[in-house]
Amino acid sequence: MKLLPTLFAGAALALSTVAAQAEVRFGVMNESYPPFFAKDASGEWQGWEIDLMNAVCAEMREQCSIVDISWDGFIPALENKKFDVIWSSMSNTAGRSKVIDFTDKYYNTPSTLIGPKDRKPGATAEEVKGKTIGIQVSTIQSEYYKKYFAGAAEEKTYQTLDEAFQDLASPRIDYVLGDSLALDALLKSDGGKDCCVSFGI
Repeated sequence: MKLLPTLFAGAALALSTVAAQAEVRFGVMNESYPPFFAKDASGEWQGWEIDLMNAVCAEMREQCSIVDISWDGFIPALENKKFDVIWSSMSNTAGRSKVIDFTDKYYNTPSTLIGPKDRKPGATAEEVKGKTIGIQVSTIQSEYYKKYFAGAAEEKTYQTLDEAFQDLASPRIDYVLGDSLALDALLKSDGGKDCCVSFGI
């Protein structure tokens, strides 16, 4: 039987094979991604997924640590045993499941398209024709773009969702496609309140 690295998805049972170590190392993306995870002014990790991680570690009665890494480096780092589990809202896709194992989902949120308030609402290929959509690299939203928007709108990729949002607010692009909860947090920020709205998809 082929053994693959494990992506933890919210159940302490999924970590039973690594719990005997001195500590369980959680891989977390090294950018702010509220409301899921972010560092506060003192450098401490905060957010819903951090709270969940702490609860899981308490339930297992294990010492846990965080290893932060860039989003597109997660799977190679896991394969090279830099940490034990990915803990950063990674969705299960056909390509990813060929190289790592996934447990059951511990949450599920839709994607959404956001753009300037003065733009006509709409999120179909025809409605975004000729526009530029900002997308974080190596995400399921990039796959969504290829399926529904390729040939109509141009894709511009970013290392972080925050970088894409900054270009939208500038504005150097027309839309950003991403996780609805993460983009909602950006829309509620000081830079997003007067700038943009969600058009759904």
